[in-house]
Amino acid sequence: MKVKPEISSLFGFAGAAIDNPSLAFLSYYQILEYYLPLAVKRKALREIGKEVSDPLFDKSNPESLMRVLSLGERSFHGTESSQLRTLVEECVRAKKIEGFVSGPEESEHFGKRGPIKGVGTVSVNNKQQTLGTQVADRVYAIRNRIVHAKDDPKYDDAPPILPQSVEADALGPDISLVRFLASEVILDVQGGL
Repeated sequence: MKVKPEISSLFGFAGAAIDNPSLAFLSYYQILEYYLPLAVKRKALREIGKEVSDPLFDKSNPESLMRVLSLGERSFHGTESSQLRTLVEECVRAKKIEGFVSGPEESEHFGKRGPIKGVGTVSVNNKQQTLGTQVADRVYAIRNRIVHAKDDPKYDDAPPILPQSVEADALGPDISLVRFLASEVILDVQGGL
């Protein structure tokens, strides 16, 4: 398996940051962030491919062409959170996510009574959202709580996760989760687009 040096460096650094959970989490997150554009482009290519393969697609019809153009444009205007959802849905095997979050300790940690407040829960029993979406939203919320340590009303729902805080020290399962996601993405991109 050939892994880009910068990804290998981030992965190694995250693994070595045992004494700084917030930094370990962010280093694994950076791997996911690196691959966001690839996942979004991959999804756009698949959707465009379906559109132009449709027997009703007419290359001389402006409406048909606008649908293709719209699919391409949409891929470049997504928020980071929507791109992360796309990355997880595109690159991480759903059964692997289910296996990862289904243990009794994981269910408790990622559940409503878990130690990390102000982030989404992850439950195999949630029929409203896929596990991939739940996981992506949780990871993104934790990332924001670590990164946005400022007095901004947008982040009033939960205080920042500061280094050496009780919540930072409780990030272990979330670090394992984001490490798992990074590993899955690295494995998936080996096949290219």
